[in-house]
Amino acid sequence: MQYISARIRPAKVFHGYDQAGKLVTAAMPNEHFVEKVIKIERILSITEDHIFIQCPHDTVQNWEYEGGFDAMKGRLRQAGLLID
Repeated sequence: MQYISARIRPAKVFHGYDQAGKLVTAAMPNEHFVEKVIKIERILSITEDHIFIQCPHDTVQNWEYEGGFDAMKGRLRQAGLLID
């Protein structure tokens, strides 16, 4: 298993869709940034300031992260985990 560390804070949980097809989300407490070690296989995507993580019970969490997109891509590239 491979892991990456990042300073993150939770933003939203995506629970799926309701019967009307509307996306069901819940805001997470906007806490301070904390250091977290993340299993690479859980990462669904990374944007300029968010990481989307696959979670139990068919949910997805959206976390803000520090350090910048280019730095995150560089770390993944150095580990051989990013194909340009």
